Amino acid sequence: MIEVKNLTISYGGNSVAVKDVNFQTESGMILSIIGPNGSGKSSLIKGILGLVRPSTGQILFQSKMETPHTIGYMPQTPRFPTNIKVKELISFFKKLEPVEEKRFQTLLSILELDNHMDKKIGSLSGGTKQKISILQCFSSKKDLYVIDEPTASLDPYISHLLKSLLVEKKKEGSLVIFSTHILAELQELADRFLLLSEGSILIDDSPENFLKKNNKTDLDQALMNFWNEEYKTKP
Repeated sequence: MIEVKNLTISYGGNSVAVKDVNFQTESGMILSIIGPNGSGKSSLIKGILGLVRPSTGQILFQSKMETPHTIGYMPQTPRFPTNIKVKELISFFKKLEPVEEKRFQTLLSILELDNHMDKKIGSLSGGTKQKISILQCFSSKKDLYVIDEPTASLDPYISHLLKSLLVEKKKEGSLVIFSTHILAELQELADRFLLLSEGSILIDDSPENFLKKNNKTDLDQALMNFWNEEYKTKP
């Protein structure tokens, strides 16, 4: 569904965030993007979302240049207007795009947001704001879902719900891209992962195949061994 060709993203001068990145994906899969802080994850995600322009290279969706209209995006830290009520924000979301009403009502109940409808956004906890982000992102079917650090501020129950939603979307034929620092999530969910460092892809593999090649059962340990070898070979 997505083809990234010779992608470089820079922010002026010598600040190059993504360097000559190439990869392809298919629909109906979960792709995880991982890497240390400053590795280029956020810039790559912004490029896929159309929030930054490539300096060179292309990002093709279904072999076309334009960004698809049906994208569900869930940022790590939701940023909503603080002085409006939850019900006003949700009403605004529903005017922006149609929702599947049955799915919307089910999520609203599971997330227990109906208890917060008259509260102002600024009074809510980070976890409750993230629940609103889940509702907005998953209340209608999208071709592509981009999820950034999805479980960072969620309790275990809602974290489990979100992971179930990602698997559900994959089964429906959507492409799911998510970034995470939690390797257990990657091993549990991802069909494939990209490890970025200094703007370049160091690993493009499935978790299962990477573990098999490294004769490990724990992804954390396998990646630690990889990092040690990578640093040993650096000049």
